[in-house]
Amino acid sequence: MTGVSVKWWLGLVLVTLLGGCASQPQKTAEEVAAEEKGESLPGTVLLYIETEAGSDQSYTARMFVNANYLHMADSRAPMDYILFDRKAKVIYSVNADDQTVFEIHAKSHDIEPPIRIDYVEESQPSSAIPKIQGRHATHYRYTVNGERCYDAVVTPPSFLPEVREALMEFRTILAAEYASTLANTPRDMLDACDLAVNTFEATRHYSHGLPIREWGADGYQRFLKDYQGGFTVLQKVLSLPEDYQHYSTGDVLPETNEAADR
Repeated sequence: MTGVSVKWWLGLVLVTLLGGCASQPQKTAEEVAAEEKGESLPGTVLLYIETEAGSDQSYTARMFVNANYLHMADSRAPMDYILFDRKAKVIYSVNADDQTVFEIHAKSHDIEPPIRIDYVEESQPSSAIPKIQGRHATHYRYTVNGERCYDAVVTPPSFLPEVREALMEFRTILAAEYASTLANTPRDMLDACDLAVNTFEATRHYSHGLPIREWGADGYQRFLKDYQGGFTVLQKVLSLPEDYQHYSTGDVLPETNEAADR
């Protein structure tokens, strides 16, 4: 996987440098043959610039989406990645240094918020963003318990619907996973805004369309820099390392190679 991941990262950088936003590139005979053999899969690739909460350092995140998979990785650790199997409804988080795969399986939950969450939505057209498919994007502002919590500039629902659907599925599974850990979280560590955005209202801003820019009161930021339809990746990119250890919530964390050598 290492060599493939590096090549794919370089390929996505070239997508941005070449500025092929929303274009449909001509496929080579080799690419067509690989698709016909099932050795590569077409989809949509997206490039984001992100900043984590509490940080002033941004990084590049890349995403590949098709009907079966969502693959995410970023420039901070190019060999690590997240693979979401949309059919099996399982999220795999791959850590190359530890040679581990953390699994999150879809589950339902009926947990009530442990603290008050009054999540309110307001919207207005975003004229600062050029029209997409003849329509302006919409700026949604969210407050929780009367305080500014989250903002999202959202495209019309017809823009990259498969990407939006995949991200909603992904966030729904994560939200249920977060909810399952709340019983073990001290009450004084609970944050109403965080609970709203990531657990109890995790897909609210995606229900209107695909966010092309979003930011939180805690300093988190993400904006869509470029995207490319008709992009193909090798099947082996959308797979898991065979010799990595798998675990999930509640399991004992596998011993890392570094620890094993002591």
